[in-house]
Amino acid sequence: MGIRNMDWNSWIELDDEWMKFHQRKLDRVQERGTEVYGTPPEAWDPAIEYLMELRSFLPQRYPTLFEQTEKGIRNLVTGEDFRFVDIPKEDFKQDPMLMAALMVQDDLAILIENENGEYVLKAGAIMLAGFWRLKDKFNLPLSKIHTSGNVPKYKEKLQKGMEKFFVRLTCDKPVVRNNYFIQTDDDLAWSPSIGKEANEKVGWYTAEPATDVSKLYYRSERQSVRRLPKTGAIAFTIRTYFLPVTKMCQEPYVPRRLLNGIVSWEDSVKEYRGFDKFKDVLIPYLNDKALEQEEQGYTIDNEKEKYPF
Repeated sequence: MGIRNMDWNSWIELDDEWMKFHQRKLDRVQERGTEVYGTPPEAWDPAIEYLMELRSFLPQRYPTLFEQTEKGIRNLVTGEDFRFVDIPKEDFKQDPMLMAALMVQDDLAILIENENGEYVLKAGAIMLAGFWRLKDKFNLPLSKIHTSGNVPKYKEKLQKGMEKFFVRLTCDKPVVRNNYFIQTDDDLAWSPSIGKEANEKVGWYTAEPATDVSKLYYRSERQSVRRLPKTGAIAFTIRTYFLPVTKMCQEPYVPRRLLNGIVSWEDSVKEYRGFDKFKDVLIPYLNDKALEQEEQGYTIDNEKEKYPF
């Protein structure tokens, strides 16, 4: 699963693109409505606990952006006032998970254990996922979330370990993991290359092959997983980092590392990540950039800070 222990101070990562992400989320609510968020009754208490955790964390970690109020939390930049402390359900002005998602750059999800011991996606605000939709995963257990998305080798290599991990996860041992994809368009929220968001079925089979490396984007998710102490629900954060491949490859050592990573993909991973749609443009570019940097002395062997840091 590629998990590692999470530093509590880095539970939520915000940066100078916060306003861009925030505006895109507001746009998504206008465009897609409740397709991208929802808190059903059975997930109400975990969602409120999620909000309370953010109320405690954000003003301390980002005091120039948030302040705690008697009834919730206020954004000092936008003026948004989120009220959820001791507020009756009927008086909520916004869905709880929507409130939480508008505070951060992450997409958010809550999984709740059912009577069979399976963890089921029961609430979320998934607005910037790029390649998947909340409505397709809602009310599905972990196993079906991954198999419905054709995650390579899930049943063979991941399912048993992941299910055991979620059962054993304790409140004091949060974890994080990262993944990455190549996207052949520049929409942070939804990749139109795999089909229109409104289509019943979407996939890489609809995408046109890339012809211009400047239109390729590197998309990486930082996912945190923790158990909420009161309700016992599992709280996900999914923070997307999204930038042009050409910009990222200006950093020393990156072209070679990215090239090595991509060419090591198994065939099933290549199919899952749309490799055939961008390989003819991306692979030669990465190779040229890697050789260019190595001629300047930027080789992995002489890198002072070894990856991962």
